[in-house]
Amino acid sequence: MNQAVSPRQLAPSLPLEVDGIAVASTTLANVFKAAKIPCKHGRLIFGHLQLPEYQRPYRWGEEQLARLLGDLRAFFSNDTPPHDFYLGSIILHQEGGNARERGRLNIIDGQQRITSLALLHYLQHGDKGAPELTYSSPESHMCIQRNLRWLEQQQLPKVDFSRINVTLVVTRHEDDAYRFFETQNTSGVRLAGADIIKAYHLRSVPNTAQDDFARAWERMGDIKPLVANFMKARHWQTLRWRNVASDRDPVLERKQIVSELAEHTLSAGGDIAYRRLQVHRDPWGKEAHIAQVGYAMRQPLGAGVNTMRYVEYFHGLRKSLLAVSEHPAVGSFGYYYKRLAIDARGSVFLTRAYDCALLMYASQFGSARLLEASLWIFRMVFALRLINDVSVREDGVQTHIRNKPLLDWISTSHTHDELLDYLRAYKYPASAENLDVNSIKQRFVRSVSGTLGFELPWPDADQIAASYDVELCAAIDRICLADAARQGGK
Repeated sequence: MNQAVSPRQLAPSLPLEVDGIAVASTTLANVFKAAKIPCKHGRLIFGHLQLPEYQRPYRWGEEQLARLLGDLRAFFSNDTPPHDFYLGSIILHQEGGNARERGRLNIIDGQQRITSLALLHYLQHGDKGAPELTYSSPESHMCIQRNLRWLEQQQLPKVDFSRINVTLVVTRHEDDAYRFFETQNTSGVRLAGADIIKAYHLRSVPNTAQDDFARAWERMGDIKPLVANFMKARHWQTLRWRNVASDRDPVLERKQIVSELAEHTLSAGGDIAYRRLQVHRDPWGKEAHIAQVGYAMRQPLGAGVNTMRYVEYFHGLRKSLLAVSEHPAVGSFGYYYKRLAIDARGSVFLTRAYDCALLMYASQFGSARLLEASLWIFRMVFALRLINDVSVREDGVQTHIRNKPLLDWISTSHTHDELLDYLRAYKYPASAENLDVNSIKQRFVRSVSGTLGFELPWPDADQIAASYDVELCAAIDRICLADAARQGGK
């Protein structure tokens, strides 16, 4: 039920005494028409609403719109209550302007609600009194058109926008606006960690380049799997081990992402890629330096351009390696990746760890010997499927990698062959449990042996457990020898 709420009830923790922060209670009509809005201590909020480039796209759908319309219908009925309809808080960053001249009020939090109500205002009143907002994202344009068509088919309540109350939290400093933006938990589509990363780092990009970086970010689409790779690579290291929050705990997951990839990035410094430099010396002492391209997954990150290009680089690498086609060429890396990591259905948690290891390997050693490395990494990661009697749990995968620090093996190896020494030396105890029944474990083993072309003594579970890894290693060696022969013949 919508009821009267004071600004201090909504935001009891906002430090009103801090210079540059103003809180005011006003109507949505005043906000839309850019009226002068008084706040405490005689100050005025005066400006046009604007969407900064770092804002995420407009994404409300029928579910959120239907809920909003239901609330508005209930309020603007024949027995409208004496208090105003309370929409919640809107966080704005004010640029320019004074008591006589309008500035710009950048929407930091509240875009979804403001846009939805602006659509409703347009259908009822046209352009008169509506905010002039510009949306740069194609996703926003498509969503606005879709929602307009949907709203036109609904029985809309007659809304008095001068009876819709909002609490404005307006800052003069963008850092304060971002802090509120990150912590605010209003109704609607909750901000994801990736959205906050984008907003945080676009603030530090020069104004002349913000449009380009914002559009490049939007072109990447859903980067949640990539962010999950980053979190594993940066958290799962022996000298500073940290468990990664499960996506079943979105609050903690989001907090970790924001901490690692936004708040704890370096405020100063340029776009630095921390890469190894190979120095080759001929018999006369002349040196040739060869630097690796790209970024390192565990490198320190700087605010702004550095982190955004780091994300773009690994997005491109992930797309080129792991976005395999439905029918990749037989014998290729993509073929074995699809058949072993996806089709065999060993465990989604193991596949995520595998993806992280592959990205770290490719960024460090390139793709010349990726097939060989991927098969040995597969053996080590998915060994947990054989070790466990029954299920593979998310926390079990973290323990598996912590006990046998695969990501450290990759990051500290100087050469591909040094890494293979670690991977070949890895031993594990395979359990026979559930290999003699129709189980995920049995189906996985059958799928792997079929893909790699080795025989197992079915249905003897004990013999299968004893011979699986021996046969697996032999199959990997055969495949890698054949691949080397093909590469040598080219």
